Amino acid sequence: MEDESEVYEKEHSSRVPVKEINLKEWAAVIRRRLWIIVLTTVLFAVLGGLYSSQPEVPLYASSARIMIPAATPEQLSTIKVFIREPVVLERVVRESGLQRSASGLRNQISVGSVDNSIVTIISVVDPDPAVAPQIVNTIVRVFTEEVSKRMGFNGISVLTEAAASPNPSPVNPPSNRALIAGIMAGLIIGLGLALLRESLDDTLRTERELERILGVDSLGTVSRLQRKDSVGKSKRKNEYVRGEAIGS
Repeated sequence: MEDESEVYEKEHSSRVPVKEINLKEWAAVIRRRLWIIVLTTVLFAVLGGLYSSQPEVPLYASSARIMIPAATPEQLSTIKVFIREPVVLERVVRESGLQRSASGLRNQISVGSVDNSIVTIISVVDPDPAVAPQIVNTIVRVFTEEVSKRMGFNGISVLTEAAASPNPSPVNPPSNRALIAGIMAGLIIGLGLALLRESLDDTLRTERELERILGVDSLGTVSRLQRKDSVGKSKRKNEYVRGEAIGS
């Protein structure tokens, strides 16, 4: 048999509903918690602006096109793997006199096909616009030699060699993406914090909330009395009473 305290706790918990925020209340919540959203947005915008303002090393790309007339797609894939293999890149580093490792050079190279054809594009990204085409052409030469020596494949032909551009432009120009991302993240996080703060606030603000919790209808409301109004009314009342007492 349950004691009276347990029964009271169950009845009390059943009467008190869980506070929820529906779509109609969001506008009011945003007005009350606007300072949270603004503060969070400004903070993330400042962080994004600071990140965007950091100087970034400009990178320049250069590419060459070669044709690999392989007999099957499997052979074509196997041959293309050699382009970024250490056996090729170590020779490229050594013959070009680059001050970097083969693994570091590997991260600068990308290999792609033109419309799934046998035409292959070899691209290199480098901080020096004059060095990038030299690396590409060296890769093509060493790759052709290694494939011929190790696989006996001699059908590779160069369609377009890499060449230095007279007016090179970096592939990573300055951008405000970090600033925009910071503003968007600030708005989303600020709105989430505002809704969380509102859901944790148990303050009763309307008659409807009070009626929902107590389960009764309200008969009326008492307006808030300003301090200056109460003092003024009290003085006027005292003056009236004092004047009546003097005149009698």
